[in-house]
Amino acid sequence: MTRARMLFAGSILALLAFAAAAQEPQPARISATFLAADGGVDLDFAWRSISGDGAQFQSPELDDAGWIAVNPRLTSSDLPPGRWTGVGWFRRHLLIDPSLQRRPVALRIAAPGLATVYLDGRVVLSSSRHGAAPEIPSLRSDGCIIRFEGNRHVLAVRYEYPKNARRLPAGIGFRLSLGSAGFLPGNVEQPGWVAVLQGAVIALPIFLVLLHLALFAFDRSARENLFYAGEMLAFAVIVVREYRFNIVQGDIERQLLDHVNLGAPLIACMFGLLTYYAVRLHRFPRSWKLFVGSAAVLLIACYVLPGATEYIWMTYFLAVMLEVVRLERRGATRQREGGRFFIATLAVFGVAIVLQMFVNFGVFESVAGIRQVYLFGIFASAVGMSLYLARTLGQSRVIEAENARRSAELAQARELQLSMLPRELPRIAGLDIAATTLPATEVGGDYFDMRKGEDGSVLVAFGDATGHGLAAGIVVTAAKALFASLRADEPVGSLLGDCDAALRAMQIPTLRMCLALSRISPREVVVASAAMPPILIHRVSTGAIEELGVGGLPLGSRLTTRYAERRATLAPGDTLLFASDGFAELTNANGLQLGYGGVAAAFANVASLPTSSQIVEQLLGQATAYRGAIPQGDDITFIVVRVMRSS
Repeated sequence: MTRARMLFAGSILALLAFAAAAQEPQPARISATFLAADGGVDLDFAWRSISGDGAQFQSPELDDAGWIAVNPRLTSSDLPPGRWTGVGWFRRHLLIDPSLQRRPVALRIAAPGLATVYLDGRVVLSSSRHGAAPEIPSLRSDGCIIRFEGNRHVLAVRYEYPKNARRLPAGIGFRLSLGSAGFLPGNVEQPGWVAVLQGAVIALPIFLVLLHLALFAFDRSARENLFYAGEMLAFAVIVVREYRFNIVQGDIERQLLDHVNLGAPLIACMFGLLTYYAVRLHRFPRSWKLFVGSAAVLLIACYVLPGATEYIWMTYFLAVMLEVVRLERRGATRQREGGRFFIATLAVFGVAIVLQMFVNFGVFESVAGIRQVYLFGIFASAVGMSLYLARTLGQSRVIEAENARRSAELAQARELQLSMLPRELPRIAGLDIAATTLPATEVGGDYFDMRKGEDGSVLVAFGDATGHGLAAGIVVTAAKALFASLRADEPVGSLLGDCDAALRAMQIPTLRMCLALSRISPREVVVASAAMPPILIHRVSTGAIEELGVGGLPLGSRLTTRYAERRATLAPGDTLLFASDGFAELTNANGLQLGYGGVAAAFANVASLPTSSQIVEQLLGQATAYRGAIPQGDDITFIVVRVMRSS
């Protein structure tokens, strides 16, 4: 494990230890800052508790130092030793900030059982009409308004829940909350536009979840849409919990929502980091496993130690921000259309969350009068992803149009190339001729042509234009025209020189063509080559493979050259092979090229077959078998000429 990972893991363990210690039932400090949130503040740290009943337990002078520490929600992990007996008392000591002295404070309780709340020995609230008679006339069934006099106070709660009743997932205990006067439903009338705004805030992350899931369904390679949907789903839970008193009516349902929300900020941070990885990096760094694994462990900790949840997700968020800064400074990010919008709004989002931390810890009471600063971060994130998608989708359409244009061009080039090939091969007495072209995925420049000579020979042109696509097709067209104008009875070296001069006269800098001209008769083969692979000759008498006619510069080069003629005698049964370099350059699954030695070996294996067409067919089969699933990078052309035996 690296030093950075060890420090990160150590900080998490230290955080959990601190959070656990923070839950000791020390006097809770309550200030106006903590009560400004719409949801108020839950007194859900450990309370001092005792099983059974006693009339003296509500007294503020009672010494409760020997009582055990228990979370009042009474989930399965919170139940006191000896389990729940059906009735018990809970006490919480408060230190009230001077800013709250004599100010109206809302007190609210939510519980599935029967709860009676005492403040400094007086009944102020009951969760049921069957509870004790209230001493405050304005008492509501689930909340009331109180005023603190002095700084030290004691809340005591007598709570009943049947011992053998059904266990609830969110716990069988109670939740006591303090808030501003507007904390109680119906206590403050909200303008209609506020309700509309809250509805829009709730709808935004839900809409983004559905949108990005749909985008991912259309394009599974765009994983950023899936991760961003997960991030927005977590924020949807957070926002719904924020406005739970306006959405959910039942106290039990609100408790369940509170319980589910414990891990939502952590999940949002994790999916936010995965979204960043997918948008900005070519591949996920190895650190992604550390962050996802840490999130899984910390998510469990959020539910085991609910009082430490805020510390946990904030620490994880800071670690995520450090990871983003590290990767951005390393400069290994990929440049994508809209990527700048994404990273800019991510920075705004990070600032909004940091400000939210300051508000939560009371450093700021609010930012411009707003306590839910994180909502601006969600909005900025939505804007950033929208701009990113607009640019990437627009770029995708440009790429799609360009691909369509290239496909049309390649189709035209393929059609042009095939039109340049002879429709049928000439019949020459004493010679058996076969030829074929195996096209590559992208159009190459292979070309061959034949003309019958007056002396009973055949003039063969075998070439390969430089480049691919339509440009190669133009070069082949020029070579076709030149070949048609040649006199078949002139020396092939002179004819090749005339072709070179004609292409250079066109003054096109990129116009190049490799070409071999060969005159073949039953007795002799003569060849002049301009940078084409050699002709292979299989001698029937010995089984040996000979090479003929390699060398020379491509046609159209700036250097003037003379093309030498090479010749060899032929005997009945001898076989010639013209093979373009696409055959020698075939690559197999191991990354190995066939090579010219492999070409000679493949030819030797099939040269004894009865006809030229069978040899061509077998060579094509060997080419396909060698490359396997590897795409063919260049055209492959074979011309096979067999000197026939006299019957």
